[in-house]
Amino acid sequence: MNIHQIEEAAARKLDADREARIAFIRDIATASETFRAARETLAESERNLSQLHRQAATHGWTDADLKGFGIEPNPKNVGGRPRRAKSQREDSGQTS
Repeated sequence: MNIHQIEEAAARKLDADREARIAFIRDIATASETFRAARETLAESERNLSQLHRQAATHGWTDADLKGFGIEPNPKNVGGRPRRAKSQREDSGQTS
């Protein structure tokens, strides 16, 4: 191989590498856009479901009823134990 052939081979390899890198960026950008759209759709769906759960409660449905129907739980409800009500003594800062 002469110098000119080596330069052309090197240029082809660099062009191929650059195209592969650009194709990768295109793929990851597309995935990022898809993910962002899905996250926005999920947030909108969670707001809607939470609102409908509140409306269901005003119509007399309990979380247990809805769960029995296979309906997703309210996404705005935080898991864990319910807080217990503070007694008068705890509210006033007195201890025994």
